[in-house]
Amino acid sequence: MEPDRLSNIANENYKKTEDEIMLHKDMALQKLNTLLLKYINNPQKIDKADKLSYWLEDYCRLLEFEDDFKPDFLKTYSRGDVIKVNLGYNIGNEEGGLHYCVVVDKKNSLYSGIITVIPLTSDKGKKAHFSEVNLGNEIYSSFQEKYSSIMLELSHKVNNIDTVSHQEVMTVLEQLHFIKKLDEEMSKMKKGSIALVSQITTISKQKIYDPQKTGDILSGIRVSDKSLDLINNKIKQLFIKN
Repeated sequence: MEPDRLSNIANENYKKTEDEIMLHKDMALQKLNTLLLKYINNPQKIDKADKLSYWLEDYCRLLEFEDDFKPDFLKTYSRGDVIKVNLGYNIGNEEGGLHYCVVVDKKNSLYSGIITVIPLTSDKGKKAHFSEVNLGNEIYSSFQEKYSSIMLELSHKVNNIDTVSHQEVMTVLEQLHFIKKLDEEMSKMKKGSIALVSQITTISKQKIYDPQKTGDILSGIRVSDKSLDLINNKIKQLFIKN
C-alpha cells in the first residue's frame, strides 16, 4: 500500500468511498461464511455454528431497531434486580446467550440506554471461584414465593366469585396464562446461583429480555441485601486497589 494511502487511513478525517465499503462488506461476509462452513463441517463445532447464526440474527434485529429504541418505555431497574439479558455470542470463557444477571447500578436512570450487570450461572455443585460469589438458592426461592403468592391470590379470587362475569373470567384466564409462563421459567432455573463478578459488564437495555414491564415474569425478583454486600466486597477485592 502506498505511503500516502496509509497516511489517509490514519487520518481521522479520512472517508471511505462507497466502493471501499462494499469491498470490505464482501470480504467480511466471505470470511463469516467460511468460518460457519468450517464449524458446520466439524461435528464437535456444529453447535457453535448454530449459536453464532442465531446471534447474528439477533444482532441484526437489535441494530435495525437501534434508532427507534426508547429506554423510558421500559421499567425502572434498581440495584439487586434479577433480569434476563442476551449477552450475545461468547468468546472463550465469556458468558453468552440468554443469561440471568444482577443489576449493580447504584441509581440507573429511566432514560439511560445502558445498564451495568453481573452475569449469573448455576453453581453445578462446585465451590465458587475467588472471583465469584455464591448466592445459594435465594433467587430460585424468591421465584417460588412469587409463584405461590399468585396461586394463592388466584385461588382466593376463584373461591369468592359470586356471579361469574365475562371480565372476571378473562382476568382468571390471564392469571392462569401468567402462572403457566412462571412455571415454564421456573422449570428452566437451577436452584443454586453464582455471581460471576469478574465478568461485570455494561450493556444496552435493548438486550434486556425480561422484565421489560412491571408485570413481567422476573419483575420483583431480587437478590438480598446480604448478597449485595458480598458482591460489593468482591468488586472491591477485584477492581479497587487497597
